[in-house]
Amino acid sequence: MNKRLTIIIFTISSFFIYGQKTTFEKNVNYKARALTQVFNENDNSLTLKSEDTISRVDIFNDDYSNSIEVNNIETKIDLNELPIGEFIVQAKLGKKHIIMYLTKSETNLLQPPNIEIILNEDTEDIKKKPDDSLLKKAEEKSEKITAGYWIVYERYARSGSSKSMRLESKEVVAEMISKNQLELSTEIGKNNKLIVYEVYDTSKFMREQIKNRQYFKSSDSKIFNIEPYYSSTKQNYQVATK
Repeated sequence: MNKRLTIIIFTISSFFIYGQKTTFEKNVNYKARALTQVFNENDNSLTLKSEDTISRVDIFNDDYSNSIEVNNIETKIDLNELPIGEFIVQAKLGKKHIIMYLTKSETNLLQPPNIEIILNEDTEDIKKKPDDSLLKKAEEKSEKITAGYWIVYERYARSGSSKSMRLESKEVVAEMISKNQLELSTEIGKNNKLIVYEVYDTSKFMREQIKNRQYFKSSDSKIFNIEPYYSSTKQNYQVATK
């Protein structure tokens, strides 16, 4: 038996202006004096400089990880692609690990409009008991739903090499695969490498990855698919079939 629910809604139209703000917390400990830390708010970048070689910079939290191979005394890191959240920035200088923190947040310049909902008197509560069998099937199906993609990208150039590892969305991965296939057909980018893995639980995956940087190379896991979704090192450069 169908039941009718009549809702009258009055809203005030308004425009919302969203932006992003990055806050950097410098390490002022005397042991960190060996590393110059400069955050540029204008282009949203972080410049690190030292008399000693900076081997690597890691930016991570429970849901995200990006490792940047530097092997130089100075590096400039673009923070524009960093997602919303709180992050640890770790710079490795020889045996030293210098920790910094940064937060990226959204700013909402306008308050949401007021919405008044009026229900007429004959409104009836509509309730339907969920089908347990359908819920069970949905749960079983969701066990292997891809929540994100772990990418390992190695870039080789005359000026040096770099390696980046991080979680990305399906849309970004598609763009990276297209770009990589074009790179491989050029003399400059023919040695660049891109490997992509499907991740089923991003939070658990990142916890394991932070503990072990080689976790993505595991021979067995229920958290991600150990068979690459895409690998530029494979012949014909095809996306893995399921």
